[in-house]
Amino acid sequence: MKLRTVSANGDLEAYWEYHLAGTVSNAKLPVIPALREWHGGSGSYSYQPGTRIVRSRAHAAALAITAATFADDLAALTGRRPVQAVGAAGEVRKGDIFLTLGAPDRTLGREGYALGSTDRLTVSARTDTGAFYGTRTVLQLLKQKRTVPRGTARDWPTKPERGLMVDVGRKYFTPRWLAAHIKELAYLKLNYLHLHLHLHLHLSDNQGFRIESASHPEVVSSQHLTKRQVLDLIALAARYKITVVPEIEAPGHLTAVLAKHPHLRLTDRTGKVREGAIDLSKPGAYQLIKELYTEYLKLFPGPYFHIGADEYGADGNGYPQLLAHARKQHGPKAGVRDAYLGFVNWANRLVRAHGKTTRAWSDGIHGGNTVTVDRNVILEYWYTHGLTPQQHVDNGHRIINASWHPTYYILGGNTPDTAFGYEKWHADLFEAGGTLKPHDRARNLGAKLHVWCDLPHLQTQQQVAAGIMQPLRMLSQQTWGSVRPAHAWAQFQPIIDTIGRNPAWPKQI
Repeated sequence: MKLRTVSANGDLEAYWEYHLAGTVSNAKLPVIPALREWHGGSGSYSYQPGTRIVRSRAHAAALAITAATFADDLAALTGRRPVQAVGAAGEVRKGDIFLTLGAPDRTLGREGYALGSTDRLTVSARTDTGAFYGTRTVLQLLKQKRTVPRGTARDWPTKPERGLMVDVGRKYFTPRWLAAHIKELAYLKLNYLHLHLHLHLHLSDNQGFRIESASHPEVVSSQHLTKRQVLDLIALAARYKITVVPEIEAPGHLTAVLAKHPHLRLTDRTGKVREGAIDLSKPGAYQLIKELYTEYLKLFPGPYFHIGADEYGADGNGYPQLLAHARKQHGPKAGVRDAYLGFVNWANRLVRAHGKTTRAWSDGIHGGNTVTVDRNVILEYWYTHGLTPQQHVDNGHRIINASWHPTYYILGGNTPDTAFGYEKWHADLFEAGGTLKPHDRARNLGAKLHVWCDLPHLQTQQQVAAGIMQPLRMLSQQTWGSVRPAHAWAQFQPIIDTIGRNPAWPKQI
């Protein structure tokens, strides 16, 4: 077959049509998530000991980290780290893998890519992120076999956010466990890691604040992530195109913090403590939260900061100090809930002053007399408490699907119904059948799996890793949005088994 030289920005589709003309189609490739489009050729590409990763000369700098990361992963897979090179398309050899940018196809968007397989592999994308996801497809294929069927693919996601939340507040997870899952998420083209850093249970031995603090070291649990460990995880995540989002809960779920600041606990008119809630009528509450938030807003470089804001639970006439505070701050018609909603807006201003976007759980974001939550807060819809997804969108918010079913993995409780998740659920189907109008679906950023450690002693972190392995693959397929590779969940199992874990998955996690 004659080789035709094309430029890095040339017409790749015409190039592959030329090379595959007159061939018999290969079957669609088994990968997770499934490819959006595949046009099979005849024969196969072979990965060889002398295979190089070649970056296009025009985009060598932009693709340097992706190529190096890919080389690391291929070394983990094959035991041999491929040589990296820079060159034009015409300098690519048989067996090489060519990475290039500048694809003219706008359909690919920021995360899509095109893959061409002849006697060499070509990954073309509009962005470095898209090229990275092309390398994930190649990695999955080479894990199955050192040959790849010839053909062309185009692939891109439906939703921009696809990921995992880990409750590291109730249960300590080691940096090794988190690092392994960063690579695992990327292997499945998931791109979002939400670290729920502190929470509480009503059992004091299960509460925790799991990250080093310079501003308030007194609140930190004995088992926690150091800032150095967090920065290492953030750096690893950046290589693997994962956005890390911290969550520091307030104004509820603050038991671990308030154990060291009991004077800030919320009490009702009888003196009974509202467990985990901070008294928003006290200036010291805002000072404490500001100091913690500011510390971690500076530590985490990503675009988002999650303030929690769920299950505060202080409503009605039982909290006269909150009512007085609300009316002082928000007018004579304000109610107790306005004190809480006002806090959400106060926290949002703090977050936005650091150049980030606020995220919060959706359940309490409604019901104020004089206060409405700022529209630029992203809401995470997890249950039917409060407004519907459509009502939140109508109020101007972007949302993400955090529905209990099928995305909640609870130690000692609910686990995802993966058959339902794969066969019937999708990222725009919310808890209890909630939906969005078709023209509003772009306001839903995506979905994520949630690991909640309500009873942390019931599973080891190794058991959690095993328990979420299949739900993550269900989520990957459903949030990417391509046609399912098998009709039924049971038929999807052989593909899961074939793809397996990412090549760098540790033997002991």
